[in-house]
Amino acid sequence: MSSTVSFDVRGDVGVIVIDRPPVNAIDVSVRDGVWKALDKALGEPAVKVILLACAGRTFLSGADLNELNGAIEAPTYYDTLDRLEASPKPVVAVLHGTAMGGGLETALACHYRVAVADARMGMPEITLGIVPGAGGTQRMPRLIGARAALEMMIAGAPIDAAKAKALGVIDAIIEGSPIEGGLTYAQQLVDEGAPVRRTGDRAVDTAGFSDSEIEAYLASQARALKGRTTQFRTLEAIKASTKLPLGDGLKAEDVISQASLKDREGLALRHIFFAEREVGKIPGLPAMDPEPIRAAAVVGAGTMGGGIAMSLANSGVPTVLIDVSQAALDRGIAVVRGNYEVTVQRGRMTPAELEQRMGLITGAVGLENAKGADVVIEAVFEDMDLKKKILAELDKVTPPHTILGSNTSTLSVTELASVTNRPEKVVGLHFFSPAHVMRLLEIVRGGATSSQTLVTSLEIARKLKKIGVVSGDAFGFIGNRMMQEGYFREAEQLLLEGAGAAQIDSAVEALGFAMGPNKVNDMAGVDVGYKVREELFKHQTRPGPYFVVSDALAAQGKFGQKTGEGVFLYHPGDRTAHPNPATEALIAQLAADRKIASRKITDAEIQERCMLPLVNVGAQLLDEGIAYRAKDIDVVWTSGYGFPRHLGGPMFYGDTLGLAHVLERVEHYHKLLGHYWKPADLLVKLAREGGSFEAYDARQK
Repeated sequence: MSSTVSFDVRGDVGVIVIDRPPVNAIDVSVRDGVWKALDKALGEPAVKVILLACAGRTFLSGADLNELNGAIEAPTYYDTLDRLEASPKPVVAVLHGTAMGGGLETALACHYRVAVADARMGMPEITLGIVPGAGGTQRMPRLIGARAALEMMIAGAPIDAAKAKALGVIDAIIEGSPIEGGLTYAQQLVDEGAPVRRTGDRAVDTAGFSDSEIEAYLASQARALKGRTTQFRTLEAIKASTKLPLGDGLKAEDVISQASLKDREGLALRHIFFAEREVGKIPGLPAMDPEPIRAAAVVGAGTMGGGIAMSLANSGVPTVLIDVSQAALDRGIAVVRGNYEVTVQRGRMTPAELEQRMGLITGAVGLENAKGADVVIEAVFEDMDLKKKILAELDKVTPPHTILGSNTSTLSVTELASVTNRPEKVVGLHFFSPAHVMRLLEIVRGGATSSQTLVTSLEIARKLKKIGVVSGDAFGFIGNRMMQEGYFREAEQLLLEGAGAAQIDSAVEALGFAMGPNKVNDMAGVDVGYKVREELFKHQTRPGPYFVVSDALAAQGKFGQKTGEGVFLYHPGDRTAHPNPATEALIAQLAADRKIASRKITDAEIQERCMLPLVNVGAQLLDEGIAYRAKDIDVVWTSGYGFPRHLGGPMFYGDTLGLAHVLERVEHYHKLLGHYWKPADLLVKLAREGGSFEAYDARQK
């Protein structure tokens, strides 16, 4: 036997236990161990039923994704699971924790399946751009029907044990520990003389699986699947289960699954999956323990401050929410409670949990109430003088160990820290709205921010279940610098050249963005960007035209959705964007004033001109040391700015286009449009040496 898989006999039951910490991911050692344990079980006359279980906190959590980029060592998944299913003795899988992907597929190959009450299971392969490749598309339809299997695989989300039993994924919910409960169930099978019951022998129920019903279902999922293709490959594999015997269906699945592994979509999604797990590793950062965060304070009870307080409370941190007046505080606390009440109404939280979270948030007037916090996060308006004033006061009223975080989106953290006596304890903690929902936390390292503060900030992100990405200190950091100097700026230039706002948005949304830049501008508030640029222009200049449309709208008080008019027009109580003739006339006048001729612009040009500046400005950030790695940029944009995950982030997208092609197009637009299209030195270097951002990252380790 292997050290990963053990076997022993308990009465009539042969028990196979897999123990591959931390999450029992399936690799060759697991497959080989199961194979050898089956040999033992089948060769032991006393064994009447075989129990397959896992040690630790979970059943098989899925495939070891590190195997996906190479050949799978023997025994393969197919061989191992076929052997389980072919066993002449009944095999029972007992699920606990999270049985996902290949883990659940392993259970499907067993003859019986049971789970503890809090187990969760699912087929999340679509989130990685993969078609299940261990029999899931063939065995799951035989258990629960083709339609239910399709819905489960397209959703990619786990289901609980109760739902699994109702569908027919599992046979029973057991009590007690997984192994003891599993033994009880296995012994019942022995006592009943239960037969081997092979999943592959079952017929597939095709109710609800006609072409028209499938088309209607996929149409209902179109928003979530915008720009995606894996769903069609998954459907193709499931259709094979309705037409072919198991053996032939498994061969068809293998061909389809292997093809999905090579698709750009799958490569992109796996790139982001691994990137999110690497961004917390900071080059040159010494190993050290984070400082404990036992209590927190948030300054500013507006939308952002309330959301940050909710994030802290959701992670169990007692938090003081501070504002300058009781009226402002009461409004903020009411919004927080209202947000939680919506969560309760949606069934994602109990009323008791609501009260528990609210009990962790204490409202207070006055900065002196932050004195007991280990971290204080100011979340006031994006105004340098106001933020400096608050940080200077917090420096006086909090103990020396307290970290002072600023939720600035663009301002210099180094300058903010200069008004304190602890610049090493000052860090940018840039949350994204809504702060209790969005996964990204941009951590900005000021000139004096200590390694200890940085390590603790990364731990805060983990504690809040967010993805912390570290940025250097420069205007806009990573995300907003690329948005202001690239994406949004070029979208405005396109408006001046004659592209309609709706056309621009539609072209960008066709790539997979949930919203185009003009709708986002209106939703976030045209005045927000205006205030950012107002602060910027106190210290720096930018060649024109630079956001002349948004700044003109802001000057007229047309801030977007909140005022009913911005780039688009909005009717009361309706967030639908309608054409705005007044804005169209304004744009025409602004263009005429600058002698910019209107012309027909294709969707392809819009897409190119909105995406390539992201790649170019991203390369500038790498050149300047603002971003450590290209993958950090990709995570920022996919987690915080709506860049489609299936495109892998701006820098991965640039790699897939080929950097020589990207450079050629950037140079083309540089000749046409000037300044903002000047190729980044790093882009030039990598393109001319036949390199990539992926290879650049590999050299940074």
